[in-house]
Amino acid sequence: AMFDDIHGAGQRMLTLVNDLLDVSKIDSTVGAIHLESNDLRGLVRGVIRELHPLLAARRLQLVTHLPDEPMLARVDPPRFQQVVRNVLANAIKFSPAGSRIDLVGDHTPSGELRLVLRDQGPGIPVAELETIFEAFVQSSNTKDGSGGTGLGLAICRKIIDAHGGRIHAQNRPEGGAAFHVVLPARPAPTIDESEPESEAAATCRLAA
Repeated sequence: AMFDDIHGAGQRMLTLVNDLLDVSKIDSTVGAIHLESNDLRGLVRGVIRELHPLLAARRLQLVTHLPDEPMLARVDPPRFQQVVRNVLANAIKFSPAGSRIDLVGDHTPSGELRLVLRDQGPGIPVAELETIFEAFVQSSNTKDGSGGTGLGLAICRKIIDAHGGRIHAQNRPEGGAAFHVVLPARPAPTIDESEPESEAAATCRLAA
């Protein structure tokens, strides 16, 4: 038991260090986003496959509603998947066992690409709907010892901002929370013009 406790503490410390490195990279503009044209549906499904064991362990039903037509956007695949992973893991963490999570993808009337993830958890205190995207801030609903570094959603906000998109949370009238991730229909305006842009990829510096 003591070994398990030490191992668990070590894993939590490793997660914190990795998260800190990510935030540090983003804040210091050392990291770079490499934009490529991708179908977001495939990237989302990859994350779902990865997190399936967590969903199964909590007996959670994940229902995806993705359009038949491609959701083409210029994203950095690993970074975009990091956002989807963090938001979905957050929903898993707060969802009651045996409940349902919905993930919907669509195009907005203006042509933007949107992902909405809805859970049936406790929701988010209204005063915290924006502060949860700040580093080291966790929802006050995280009082059950479930842990976390308070960096996951802050990293999501930084990454989506660097893509020229936006992310926000809201409470659902019927209960639970919904996270909205919106990406521009065109390449993000933060592309570093000093570097030649190929048809396959463009490099975008992460803005602090």
